[in-house]
Amino acid sequence: MMVVAVFLAWGLVLLLDGEQRDTAPRTSCGAPALTYTNGTPLGEAVARDVTGVHAAACAGDYGALAPFVSDPTRPAAEIVLTWRAEDPTGVKLRAIAEVLERPGAGGQGGLVFCDPDKGLVVFSRGTFDVRSGLTDVEFPGDQRLVDCSRYGPDQA
Repeated sequence: MMVVAVFLAWGLVLLLDGEQRDTAPRTSCGAPALTYTNGTPLGEAVARDVTGVHAAACAGDYGALAPFVSDPTRPAAEIVLTWRAEDPTGVKLRAIAEVLERPGAGGQGGLVFCDPDKGLVVFSRGTFDVRSGLTDVEFPGDQRLVDCSRYGPDQA
């Protein structure tokens, strides 16, 4: 009986530890920006993706980002696991949430949210063989800011 209790307790510790790795600490969030910088509202599908990524980032839940990630070269789950490994405390998730609270710049390739101090979040428009979705995140580091100037004015 004692052996069973020890194994159950150990299993519970591993389960709770796994949950902590899946989610970073929650952050207090505002609302996601659902317009381009010129005030034009985002399309319904893009707004749904932006809202979903923002909610996942605010909840500190890397796993919830996977349905929104679009990359033809790697599975979304693999990408999210890489992000989680690089940022187990959720600092980048908080940055993603904050960046998505600023209006985005639209262009031919998609939608870009950028804050030089916090990061860059890119949603692609997709193609006939690659679905639209979250395609890139970039963060400042090592004395450098994110270069938002490389993304032109809205072309929405």
